[in-house]
Amino acid sequence: MILSKKEISIIIELVFSLLFAVIFLPYFYENRLSSFDFTENIFVWLISGKIGQMIIFSIVYYSIAYTILELIFKEKIISDERDDMINSKSYKLGFLLYEFSLFIFIGVLFSNPSFQNSGSIIFFILLILLCVLFIKSTFQLYLYRRT
Repeated sequence: MILSKKEISIIIELVFSLLFAVIFLPYFYENRLSSFDFTENIFVWLISGKIGQMIIFSIVYYSIAYTILELIFKEKIISDERDDMINSKSYKLGFLLYEFSLFIFIGVLFSNPSFQNSGSIIFFILLILLCVLFIKSTFQLYLYRRT
């Protein structure tokens, strides 16, 4: 099974979402936001806190992954109608999933008042975003492999 450069870039996105879920998502579980001090300088808070670690992790991961990808595959990605169709279908699915997730999120907020005051909101939002990103990228990879 030979993968194209575009398919490997989609796999890089999938691996990132899995790594992010394993490394950073447990930190936001069970009201961990109480450890944040929002009164400090915002720049110091961003760099020293988990958000800064997430940003640095994302930059380093994508820089290394795409540098290796460009070193292995020297040719450019040529975009044609097939790529536009696949991107349109996968982004349409992602948008529908975001809308459905927003509907579920609002329903959970209204149905569970204790959920409104806890730090679980950020965990739930990150979980939804990671799930939608993973499903969209998996569908996009499926469409590239199928056609």
